[in-house]
Amino acid sequence: MRKRTTPLFRTPSVSHAPECTVLPNGMRIVTDTVPHARSFALGIWITCGSRNDTIPGIAHMVEHVLFRRSQRYSGMERAHRVESLGAYMNASTSKELTWYYVRGLAEHFEPLADMLVELVYAPRLTKRDVQTERRIIVEEIRSYDDDPEEVVCDVLDTLLFGTHPLSHPITGTVETVERITLEDIESFHRAWYTGVSSAIVVSGPFEHSSVVESIERIIARWQIPQGIDNHAVSPSPPLLPPQQKVIQRSFQQVHCAFGIRTSGAQSPDRHALAMLNVLLGDSVSSRLYRRLRERRGLAYTVYSSLQLFSDCGELVLYAGTRPDKLDTTVAAIVEEIERLQTIPPTTAEFRRAREQVRASLVMSTESLSARMHAIARMLLEERSLEPLDAIVAAIERTTIEQLHTVAAQLSTPEAWSRVLCTG
Repeated sequence: MRKRTTPLFRTPSVSHAPECTVLPNGMRIVTDTVPHARSFALGIWITCGSRNDTIPGIAHMVEHVLFRRSQRYSGMERAHRVESLGAYMNASTSKELTWYYVRGLAEHFEPLADMLVELVYAPRLTKRDVQTERRIIVEEIRSYDDDPEEVVCDVLDTLLFGTHPLSHPITGTVETVERITLEDIESFHRAWYTGVSSAIVVSGPFEHSSVVESIERIIARWQIPQGIDNHAVSPSPPLLPPQQKVIQRSFQQVHCAFGIRTSGAQSPDRHALAMLNVLLGDSVSSRLYRRLRERRGLAYTVYSSLQLFSDCGELVLYAGTRPDKLDTTVAAIVEEIERLQTIPPTTAEFRRAREQVRASLVMSTESLSARMHAIARMLLEERSLEPLDAIVAAIERTTIEQLHTVAAQLSTPEAWSRVLCTG
Protein backbone atom coordinates (compact mmCIF):
# COMPACT_ATOMS: atom_id res chain seq x y z
CA MET A 1 0.00 0.00 0.00
CA ARG A 2 1.24 3.47 -0.86
CA LYS A 3 2.45 5.41 2.16
CA ARG A 4 0.44 8.51 3.01
CA THR A 5 2.67 11.58 3.39
CA THR A 6 2.05 14.64 5.51
CA PRO A 7 2.34 17.99 3.68
CA LEU A 8 5.48 19.93 4.48
CA PHE A 9 3.39 22.91 5.52
CA ARG A 10 -0.23 23.93 5.67
CA THR A 11 -1.54 27.17 4.27
CA PRO A 12 -2.83 29.21 7.22
CA SER A 13 -6.42 30.27 7.44
CA VAL A 14 -7.40 33.75 6.31
CA SER A 15 -5.77 36.38 8.51
CA HIS A 16 -7.71 38.69 10.78
CA ALA A 17 -9.11 41.72 9.00
CA PRO A 18 -7.73 45.02 10.34
CA GLU A 19 -10.20 46.82 12.57
CA CYS A 20 -10.56 50.59 12.66
CA THR A 21 -12.06 52.97 15.20
CA VAL A 22 -12.31 56.74 14.71
CA LEU A 23 -11.99 58.67 17.96
CA PRO A 24 -13.97 61.86 18.68
CA ASN A 25 -10.95 64.00 17.74
CA GLY A 26 -10.80 62.35 14.29
CA MET A 27 -7.82 60.11 14.97
CA ARG A 28 -8.02 56.65 13.42
CA ILE A 29 -6.85 53.63 15.37
CA VAL A 30 -6.24 50.49 13.32
CA THR A 31 -5.28 47.14 14.78
CA ASP A 32 -3.84 44.11 13.04
CA THR A 33 -4.23 41.20 15.44
CA VAL A 34 -1.41 38.63 15.22
CA PRO A 35 -2.25 36.13 17.99
CA HIS A 36 1.05 34.21 17.98
CA ALA A 37 3.25 37.33 18.32
CA ARG A 38 5.00 38.23 21.58
CA SER A 39 6.02 41.70 20.46
CA PHE A 40 4.30 44.58 18.69
CA ALA A 41 4.86 47.33 16.13
CA LEU A 42 3.08 50.63 16.67
CA GLY A 43 3.22 53.50 14.21
CA ILE A 44 1.78 56.99 14.26
CA TRP A 45 1.20 58.28 10.74
CA ILE A 46 0.74 61.98 10.00
CA THR A 47 -0.84 62.51 6.59
CA CYS A 48 1.67 65.11 5.47
CA GLY A 49 5.00 64.77 3.71
CA SER A 50 7.18 66.91 1.50
CA ARG A 51 4.30 67.55 -0.93
CA ASN A 52 2.65 69.47 1.93
CA ASP A 53 5.72 71.57 2.76
CA THR A 54 5.15 75.28 3.32
CA ILE A 55 8.93 75.65 2.95
CA PRO A 56 10.72 72.82 1.11
CA GLY A 57 12.09 70.42 3.72
CA ILE A 58 9.96 71.52 6.68
CA ALA A 59 8.01 68.24 7.11
CA HIS A 60 11.32 66.36 7.30
CA MET A 61 12.81 68.94 9.67
CA VAL A 62 9.82 68.69 12.03
CA GLU A 63 10.40 64.93 12.20
CA HIS A 64 14.02 65.53 13.21
CA VAL A 65 13.30 68.24 15.79
CA LEU A 66 10.57 66.26 17.57
CA PHE A 67 13.12 63.67 18.69
CA ARG A 68 15.12 66.37 20.49
CA ARG A 69 12.82 67.13 23.40
CA SER A 70 9.29 66.46 24.66
CA GLN A 71 7.36 67.72 27.66
CA ARG A 72 8.91 65.14 30.01
CA TYR A 73 12.11 63.91 28.40
CA SER A 74 15.15 65.03 26.51
CA GLY A 75 15.97 62.87 23.51
CA MET A 76 18.70 61.03 25.43
CA GLU A 77 16.47 60.44 28.48
CA ARG A 78 13.78 58.98 26.25
CA ALA A 79 16.29 56.77 24.44
CA HIS A 80 17.51 55.37 27.77
CA ARG A 81 13.94 54.63 28.89
CA VAL A 82 13.00 52.99 25.58
CA GLU A 83 16.15 50.89 25.45
CA SER A 84 15.76 49.84 29.09
CA LEU A 85 12.58 48.11 27.90
CA GLY A 86 14.44 46.42 25.06
CA ALA A 87 12.63 48.52 22.45
CA TYR A 88 13.56 51.06 19.78
CA MET A 89 11.93 54.10 18.17
CA ASN A 90 12.51 55.67 14.80
CA ALA A 91 10.79 57.84 12.19
CA SER A 92 10.79 58.68 8.49
CA THR A 93 9.37 61.24 6.09
CA SER A 94 8.20 60.47 2.56
CA LYS A 95 6.62 62.68 -0.08
CA GLU A 96 3.13 62.09 1.34
CA LEU A 97 3.50 60.81 4.89
CA THR A 98 5.52 61.21 8.07
CA TRP A 99 5.57 58.30 10.47
CA TYR A 100 6.97 57.54 13.91
CA TYR A 101 7.14 53.99 15.18
CA VAL A 102 8.19 51.81 18.09
CA ARG A 103 8.97 48.09 18.26
CA GLY A 104 8.87 46.36 21.62
CA LEU A 105 7.63 43.49 23.71
CA ALA A 106 3.87 43.18 24.13
CA GLU A 107 4.18 43.46 27.91
CA HIS A 108 5.56 46.99 27.56
CA PHE A 109 2.91 48.27 25.15
CA GLU A 110 1.39 51.11 27.18
CA PRO A 111 4.55 52.85 28.45
CA LEU A 112 6.14 52.68 24.99
CA ALA A 113 2.98 53.92 23.28
CA ASP A 114 2.78 56.74 25.82
CA MET A 115 6.36 57.88 25.11
CA LEU A 116 5.78 57.79 21.35
CA VAL A 117 2.53 59.77 21.57
CA GLU A 118 4.27 62.34 23.76
CA LEU A 119 7.19 62.61 21.32
CA VAL A 120 4.84 63.25 18.38
CA TYR A 121 2.19 65.49 19.91
CA ALA A 122 3.78 67.14 22.97
CA PRO A 123 7.18 68.46 21.92
CA ARG A 124 9.14 71.13 23.75
CA LEU A 125 10.55 73.11 20.83
CA THR A 126 13.57 75.37 21.30
CA LYS A 127 15.67 77.56 19.00
CA ARG A 128 18.80 75.71 20.10
CA ASP A 129 17.37 72.33 19.02
CA VAL A 130 16.24 73.78 15.70
CA GLN A 131 19.75 75.10 15.07
CA THR A 132 21.32 71.74 15.95
CA GLU A 133 19.02 69.77 13.67
CA ARG A 134 19.48 72.32 10.89
CA ARG A 135 23.22 71.59 10.90
CA ILE A 136 22.57 67.83 10.88
CA ILE A 137 20.12 68.06 7.97
CA VAL A 138 22.51 70.23 5.96
CA GLU A 139 25.10 67.45 6.29
CA GLU A 140 22.44 64.92 5.25
CA ILE A 141 21.71 66.98 2.13
CA ARG A 142 25.42 67.21 1.33
CA SER A 143 25.74 63.44 1.62
CA TYR A 144 22.98 63.07 -0.97
CA ASP A 145 24.76 65.57 -3.22
CA ASP A 146 27.71 63.15 -3.25
CA ASP A 147 25.44 60.31 -4.44
CA PRO A 148 24.97 60.36 -8.23
CA GLU A 149 21.78 58.28 -8.11
CA GLU A 150 20.20 60.81 -5.72
CA VAL A 151 21.35 63.70 -7.90
CA VAL A 152 19.96 62.42 -11.22
CA CYS A 153 16.71 61.17 -9.68
CA ASP A 154 16.10 64.52 -7.93
CA VAL A 155 16.60 66.32 -11.24
CA LEU A 156 14.34 63.80 -12.97
CA ASP A 157 11.57 64.58 -10.46
CA THR A 158 11.71 68.23 -11.50
CA LEU A 159 11.15 67.17 -15.12
CA LEU A 160 8.23 64.89 -14.22
CA PHE A 161 6.48 67.15 -11.70
CA GLY A 162 7.61 70.69 -12.58
CA THR A 163 6.92 73.22 -9.83
CA HIS A 164 4.58 70.89 -7.94
CA PRO A 165 5.82 70.01 -4.43
CA LEU A 166 6.27 66.36 -5.47
CA SER A 167 9.34 67.56 -7.37
CA HIS A 168 11.08 68.80 -4.21
CA PRO A 169 13.67 66.68 -2.40
CA ILE A 170 12.19 65.40 0.86
CA THR A 171 15.05 67.01 2.78
CA GLY A 172 14.68 70.34 1.00
CA THR A 173 17.83 72.17 -0.07
CA VAL A 174 20.53 73.83 1.99
CA GLU A 175 19.02 77.21 1.12
CA THR A 176 15.44 76.31 2.11
CA VAL A 177 16.48 74.53 5.32
CA GLU A 178 18.48 77.61 6.37
CA ARG A 179 15.24 79.63 6.08
CA ILE A 180 13.16 77.47 8.43
CA THR A 181 12.63 79.10 11.83
CA LEU A 182 11.31 77.87 15.16
CA GLU A 183 8.07 79.73 14.45
CA ASP A 184 7.71 77.95 11.09
CA ILE A 185 8.09 74.57 12.79
CA GLU A 186 5.58 75.45 15.51
CA SER A 187 3.06 76.58 12.90
CA PHE A 188 3.52 73.46 10.75
CA HIS A 189 3.17 71.20 13.80
CA ARG A 190 -0.03 72.93 14.90
CA ALA A 191 -1.51 72.63 11.41
CA TRP A 192 -0.75 68.95 10.74
CA TYR A 193 -0.17 67.11 14.03
CA THR A 194 -3.85 66.82 14.86
CA GLY A 195 -6.47 64.11 15.24
CA VAL A 196 -7.96 64.35 11.74
CA SER A 197 -4.49 64.14 10.15
CA SER A 198 -3.37 61.15 12.22
CA ALA A 199 -3.65 57.38 12.21
CA ILE A 200 -2.24 54.92 14.71
CA VAL A 201 -1.59 51.42 13.39
CA VAL A 202 -0.73 48.52 15.71
CA SER A 203 0.35 45.01 14.70
CA GLY A 204 0.63 42.58 17.59
CA PRO A 205 -1.14 40.08 19.85
CA PHE A 206 -3.83 42.50 21.03
CA GLU A 207 -7.59 42.71 20.75
CA HIS A 208 -8.82 45.83 19.05
CA SER A 209 -10.89 47.04 22.00
CA SER A 210 -7.95 46.85 24.41
CA VAL A 211 -5.73 48.89 22.09
CA VAL A 212 -8.43 51.54 21.65
CA GLU A 213 -8.91 51.80 25.42
CA SER A 214 -5.18 52.14 25.98
CA ILE A 215 -4.70 54.76 23.26
CA GLU A 216 -7.70 56.75 24.51
CA ARG A 217 -6.13 56.92 27.96
CA ILE A 218 -2.85 58.08 26.51
CA ILE A 219 -4.16 60.77 24.16
CA ALA A 220 -6.41 62.17 26.92
CA ARG A 221 -3.17 62.79 28.84
CA TRP A 222 -1.70 64.81 25.96
CA GLN A 223 -4.85 66.61 24.72
CA ILE A 224 -4.49 66.17 20.96
CA PRO A 225 -6.72 68.65 19.09
CA GLN A 226 -9.06 67.61 16.30
CA GLY A 227 -7.68 70.13 13.80
CA ILE A 228 -8.91 70.65 10.24
CA ASP A 229 -8.34 68.77 6.99
CA ASN A 230 -5.47 70.50 5.17
CA HIS A 231 -5.27 68.26 2.10
CA ALA A 232 -7.02 70.71 -0.22
CA VAL A 233 -3.75 72.69 -0.35
CA SER A 234 -2.02 69.93 -2.36
CA PRO A 235 -3.72 69.39 -5.74
CA SER A 236 -2.63 66.67 -8.12
CA PRO A 237 0.36 67.58 -10.31
CA PRO A 238 -0.33 68.40 -13.98
CA LEU A 239 0.95 66.02 -16.64
CA LEU A 240 3.97 67.65 -18.31
CA PRO A 241 5.51 66.99 -21.73
CA PRO A 242 8.67 64.85 -21.68
CA GLN A 243 11.99 66.71 -21.34
CA GLN A 244 15.71 65.98 -21.41
CA LYS A 245 18.36 67.60 -19.24
CA VAL A 246 22.14 67.22 -19.17
CA ILE A 247 23.98 68.12 -15.97
CA GLN A 248 27.70 68.36 -15.32
CA ARG A 249 29.09 66.80 -12.13
CA SER A 250 32.49 65.35 -11.31
CA PHE A 251 31.64 61.72 -10.54
CA GLN A 252 33.74 58.70 -11.49
CA GLN A 253 31.01 57.44 -13.84
CA VAL A 254 28.40 59.01 -16.06
CA HIS A 255 24.79 58.40 -15.12
CA CYS A 256 21.44 58.30 -16.89
CA ALA A 257 17.89 58.15 -15.61
CA PHE A 258 14.67 57.77 -17.61
CA GLY A 259 11.31 58.54 -15.99
CA ILE A 260 7.63 58.47 -16.89
CA ARG A 261 4.45 59.27 -15.00
CA THR A 262 2.09 56.42 -14.13
CA SER A 263 -1.20 55.99 -12.36
CA GLY A 264 -1.12 55.92 -8.56
CA ALA A 265 -1.71 53.73 -5.54
CA GLN A 266 -5.48 53.73 -5.99
CA SER A 267 -5.35 52.62 -9.62
CA PRO A 268 -6.65 49.16 -10.62
CA ASP A 269 -3.39 48.88 -12.63
CA ARG A 270 -1.13 49.10 -9.55
CA HIS A 271 -0.43 45.34 -9.36
CA ALA A 272 0.28 45.12 -13.10
CA LEU A 273 2.63 48.09 -12.76
CA ALA A 274 4.45 46.34 -9.92
CA MET A 275 4.90 43.26 -12.11
CA LEU A 276 6.12 45.36 -15.04
CA ASN A 277 8.69 46.99 -12.76
CA VAL A 278 9.95 43.56 -11.66
CA LEU A 279 10.36 42.16 -15.17
CA LEU A 280 11.80 45.39 -16.58
CA GLY A 281 14.52 46.14 -14.03
CA ASP A 282 13.77 45.22 -10.42
CA SER A 283 15.20 41.70 -10.40
CA VAL A 284 18.31 39.82 -11.49
CA SER A 285 16.31 38.09 -14.24
CA SER A 286 14.88 41.41 -15.49
CA ARG A 287 15.30 42.61 -19.05
CA LEU A 288 17.48 45.61 -18.22
CA TYR A 289 19.74 43.70 -15.85
CA ARG A 290 20.27 40.84 -18.28
CA ARG A 291 20.96 43.10 -21.24
CA LEU A 292 23.06 45.91 -19.75
CA ARG A 293 24.97 44.01 -17.08
CA GLU A 294 25.02 40.30 -17.77
CA ARG A 295 25.27 40.26 -21.56
CA ARG A 296 27.08 43.49 -22.42
CA GLY A 297 28.88 44.50 -19.23
CA LEU A 298 27.81 48.13 -19.63
CA ALA A 299 26.87 48.80 -16.01
CA TYR A 300 27.43 47.56 -12.49
CA THR A 301 24.28 49.29 -11.21
CA VAL A 302 21.18 49.18 -13.38
CA TYR A 303 17.59 48.98 -12.18
CA SER A 304 14.03 50.22 -12.40
CA SER A 305 11.96 51.53 -9.51
CA LEU A 306 8.26 52.24 -9.14
CA GLN A 307 6.87 54.78 -6.72
CA LEU A 308 3.11 55.10 -6.35
CA PHE A 309 1.64 58.13 -4.63
CA SER A 310 -2.03 58.46 -3.72
CA ASP A 311 -2.98 60.17 -7.01
CA CYS A 312 -0.12 59.44 -9.43
CA GLY A 313 3.17 57.59 -9.72
CA GLU A 314 6.52 57.39 -11.48
CA LEU A 315 8.55 54.62 -13.08
CA VAL A 316 12.29 55.30 -13.17
CA LEU A 317 15.10 53.49 -15.02
CA TYR A 318 18.71 54.12 -13.94
CA ALA A 319 22.18 53.06 -15.04
CA GLY A 320 25.74 54.19 -14.30
CA THR A 321 28.49 53.51 -16.84
CA ARG A 322 31.83 54.63 -18.34
CA PRO A 323 31.85 57.95 -20.23
CA ASP A 324 32.69 56.23 -23.53
CA LYS A 325 29.74 53.84 -23.08
CA LEU A 326 27.02 56.41 -22.32
CA ASP A 327 25.54 56.52 -25.84
CA THR A 328 25.54 52.72 -26.05
CA THR A 329 23.86 52.44 -22.64
CA VAL A 330 21.18 55.00 -23.51
CA ALA A 331 20.49 53.23 -26.82
CA ALA A 332 20.10 49.90 -25.01
CA ILE A 333 17.60 51.38 -22.54
CA VAL A 334 15.63 52.94 -25.39
CA GLU A 335 15.48 49.57 -27.14
CA GLU A 336 14.21 47.87 -23.97
CA ILE A 337 11.45 50.47 -23.66
CA GLU A 338 10.42 49.81 -27.27
CA ARG A 339 10.49 46.03 -26.69
CA LEU A 340 7.66 46.39 -24.17
CA GLN A 341 5.46 46.77 -27.27
CA THR A 342 7.32 44.82 -29.96
CA ILE A 343 8.10 41.85 -27.69
CA PRO A 344 5.45 42.03 -24.93
CA PRO A 345 6.02 40.19 -21.65
CA THR A 346 5.96 36.46 -22.19
CA THR A 347 3.90 34.01 -20.16
CA ALA A 348 7.06 32.93 -18.33
CA GLU A 349 7.99 36.54 -17.51
CA PHE A 350 4.46 37.26 -16.34
CA ARG A 351 4.32 34.25 -14.06
CA ARG A 352 7.76 34.96 -12.64
CA ALA A 353 6.97 38.63 -11.98
CA ARG A 354 3.56 37.86 -10.47
CA GLU A 355 5.11 35.29 -8.16
CA GLN A 356 7.81 37.74 -7.06
CA VAL A 357 5.25 40.45 -6.26
CA ARG A 358 3.04 37.94 -4.44
CA ALA A 359 5.94 36.37 -2.54
CA SER A 360 7.25 39.76 -1.47
CA LEU A 361 3.92 40.59 0.15
CA VAL A 362 3.42 37.15 1.69
CA MET A 363 6.91 37.11 3.19
CA SER A 364 6.45 40.62 4.55
CA THR A 365 3.39 39.46 6.51
CA GLU A 366 5.78 37.54 8.76
CA SER A 367 7.25 40.86 9.96
CA LEU A 368 5.15 42.97 12.31
CA SER A 369 6.84 46.15 11.08
CA ALA A 370 6.09 45.29 7.45
CA ARG A 371 2.48 44.41 8.29
CA MET A 372 2.07 47.74 10.07
CA HIS A 373 3.49 49.66 7.10
CA ALA A 374 1.38 47.75 4.56
CA ILE A 375 -1.82 48.46 6.49
CA ALA A 376 -0.95 52.15 6.89
CA ARG A 377 -0.31 52.39 3.15
CA MET A 378 -3.65 50.75 2.40
CA LEU A 379 -5.47 53.14 4.71
CA LEU A 380 -3.76 56.39 3.79
CA GLU A 381 -2.65 56.04 0.16
CA GLU A 382 -4.87 53.36 -1.37
CA ARG A 383 -7.84 54.58 0.72
CA SER A 384 -9.01 51.07 1.55
CA LEU A 385 -8.70 48.70 4.46
CA GLU A 386 -8.89 44.96 3.96
CA PRO A 387 -7.08 41.79 5.07
CA LEU A 388 -3.58 41.37 3.68
CA ASP A 389 -4.79 38.10 2.18
CA ALA A 390 -7.16 40.12 0.00
CA ILE A 391 -4.21 41.94 -1.56
CA VAL A 392 -2.53 38.61 -2.26
CA ALA A 393 -5.74 37.46 -3.96
CA ALA A 394 -5.86 40.65 -6.07
CA ILE A 395 -2.28 40.03 -7.21
CA GLU A 396 -3.18 36.46 -8.15
CA ARG A 397 -6.17 37.71 -10.19
CA THR A 398 -4.00 40.04 -12.28
CA THR A 399 -3.86 38.77 -15.87
CA ILE A 400 -1.20 38.82 -18.56
CA GLU A 401 -3.56 40.94 -20.65
CA GLN A 402 -3.48 43.64 -17.97
CA LEU A 403 0.31 43.47 -17.96
CA HIS A 404 0.43 43.78 -21.76
CA THR A 405 -1.85 46.84 -21.63
CA VAL A 406 0.31 48.61 -19.07
CA ALA A 407 3.52 47.68 -20.94
CA ALA A 408 2.15 49.05 -24.21
CA GLN A 409 1.20 52.34 -22.54
CA LEU A 410 4.82 52.87 -21.46
CA SER A 411 6.57 51.59 -24.59
CA THR A 412 7.19 54.89 -26.39
CA PRO A 413 10.73 56.16 -25.61
CA GLU A 414 9.81 59.71 -26.67
CA ALA A 415 7.26 59.82 -23.81
CA TRP A 416 10.00 59.35 -21.20
CA SER A 417 11.93 62.23 -19.65
CA ARG A 418 15.70 61.80 -19.39
CA VAL A 419 18.53 63.09 -17.23
CA LEU A 420 22.15 62.56 -18.25
CA CYS A 421 24.91 63.34 -15.74
CA THR A 422 28.30 63.73 -17.37
CA GLY A 423 31.72 64.69 -16.01
